[in-house]
Amino acid sequence: MIRSLLLTLPLCALISGCQTVTPQNACDGWQKLTPSLGTSVTVLQTDRPFANQVAAHNRFGHEQKCW
Repeated sequence: MIRSLLLTLPLCALISGCQTVTPQNACDGWQKLTPSLGTSVTVLQTDRPFANQVAAHNRFGHEQKCW
């Protein structure tokens, strides 16, 4: 048990040394929501809070210069 643990530790150190770090961007994972006109009208009429969330999402992306 101890012997396998001693072999595992150097392997973990070797593997963790191979990780790369990429710079994070505020736009990673974001995409502008563009519903069709019909969908927009339906959502505005039936679910105003969701329409406000979509608008806030798109406004945030615009402010972050994602699109």
